[in-house]
Amino acid sequence: MKKLILLIAIIAIALVGVMTCPQKDAHTDALMKLVNVALDTELSKHAKTEEEMGIAMFGSILGSGIAEFVIDKKLMVDNYVVCSIGRVLLDGEEKVVSVGCFNHVFTMPEDKLKEELKKSF
Repeated sequence: MKKLILLIAIIAIALVGVMTCPQKDAHTDALMKLVNVALDTELSKHAKTEEEMGIAMFGSILGSGIAEFVIDKKLMVDNYVVCSIGRVLLDGEEKVVSVGCFNHVFTMPEDKLKEELKKSF
């Protein structure tokens, strides 16, 4: 009886995983949020005056547009039925940048993103 309950629970979890596996657009949205936060943090960190804040805001808008284009073109999402993995090619090497399961996308930490981007550019 315990084995049957365990089997039913595993099947139920697998079915929920299949129905809630995030697609590429969810990975793109999650990465865009991460990039926007990183851009805003970096640009506003150096802005001291009101004029510099305005320039930082403009740079953030411009950077977001460019980042969205790049992420959309470079992001490859592999769907493994119950989960999905987002990868980007950096310096000739594929890097895992996001993992999605149960209708949520987990991204790399902001400091790791900055470190990878500094190495690439």
